[in-house]
Amino acid sequence: MITPNPLAARMPIAGPTAWYGRDLAGRTDWILRLDDGHLAELEAAARAAAARGLAFRDLAPAAFPLPRLGPLLAGLRPELRTGCGFVLVKGIPVGRFEPALLHTIYVGMGTHLGIPVSQSYRGDYLGEVKDYREPGNERPYRRGGAIEMHRDPCDIVGLLCYRKAREGGLSRLASAATVWNTVLAERPDLAPVLLEGFRLYATRDDRSATPPLTPVKIPVFALDPDGPLHCTLIAELAQWAVEKAGEAWPARGPEALAFVHDVANREGVFLDMAIEPGDIQFLNNRTTVHGRTDYREWPEPERQRVMFRLWLMCPDWPQPATAVNRLLFANIDRADGGIAPRLSTAA
Repeated sequence: MITPNPLAARMPIAGPTAWYGRDLAGRTDWILRLDDGHLAELEAAARAAAARGLAFRDLAPAAFPLPRLGPLLAGLRPELRTGCGFVLVKGIPVGRFEPALLHTIYVGMGTHLGIPVSQSYRGDYLGEVKDYREPGNERPYRRGGAIEMHRDPCDIVGLLCYRKAREGGLSRLASAATVWNTVLAERPDLAPVLLEGFRLYATRDDRSATPPLTPVKIPVFALDPDGPLHCTLIAELAQWAVEKAGEAWPARGPEALAFVHDVANREGVFLDMAIEPGDIQFLNNRTTVHGRTDYREWPEPERQRVMFRLWLMCPDWPQPATAVNRLLFANIDRADGGIAPRLSTAA
């Protein structure tokens, strides 16, 4: 018997990827707390990597051994892939380590989940998430205030809190499958628009000589070959395709995106997470969407909010089933032209 494609058949998605924030808010099974032994392993591995002069792109589990913590981190991968799609690692004493060592600890931990890739053609493997107050900045993570629900163009995104805001700045998460199920229940007329998708604008940091628009439309909802929903919600880039590159909105396109954002921001659907200094949040970008609530900043610059963003690719995860999704979410390293030489997280 052939199992029907739930998207083509307009069927809801079942299973642990389809969660509600109200059900997870009181749970702690998505939290990993580091102990002193884990921290000793991290420091030793980071100092050894620094002594060898290893760059971020050279780090891998074999070059960053974590005898006790490594298996625990690797054990998080099933939950990220087919579970709720997020984990929170707590207990990094950010004040204990000099910044360079802290960054190496963070990236080294990430190699036990996926392969770090650069986030722009500048070759930056860590994005500093703060308000740079740069007019016209095309990268939302370099702006202050709230960030609408979206996904990043990688498999797993990590967020390490170095300093938190005076008030607010919560990380908001939602299940893409729950959003899709709500579309089917309340606005099935918008499902075809979201399955067809949108052409997206590529910011200056996300392209070199390539055109500013994806050549085809990228579906908001698709399926990966192994079953989980693959969500590509980047409404700002769809809007910029219209405003900056002259793309025409598909019929009912703005209405469909507005409804998706309404659902993702509903009480009970989303989960707001306060990320404290020393916490690292890891998210599956395919099955979850995330954003940020508005925040009030400290007046002193040295106390203002700073997070560090890490992008990871997982070549062992099935590649997107549709060619149009592969255009954006293949195993691409923006600075180094690809991660083919580093296809295994074990090397």
